[in-house]
Amino acid sequence: MEAARRELGEETGLPGAAVLDRHVEVDRDFRWLGTRFLKRELFYLARFAGERPEVVPGALTEEERGAFRGYVWAEELPEGVEPPELAKVVERLTRDPR
Repeated sequence: MEAARRELGEETGLPGAAVLDRHVEVDRDFRWLGTRFLKRELFYLARFAGERPEVVPGALTEEERGAFRGYVWAEELPEGVEPPELAKVVERLTRDPR
């Protein structure tokens, strides 16, 4: 959870304290920089009080800057997000009582 909090702050400028102690495991099969990864990742839930905060990416690596396509606060996820089943991951995070 600490890594998720740190990454949220570094990559979005959003407060890491918004990451809750609630996650789901997601099996991933994806390519990054020409390498195939088969792994299980933890996806955490973050909640923000009030209005949607501004995202200000900060400490992105050169590769991350090249892959960054912007951001949106959306009720429906746009095409091409990773993982493709992200909507289901969000549903599990916000539905499952834990």
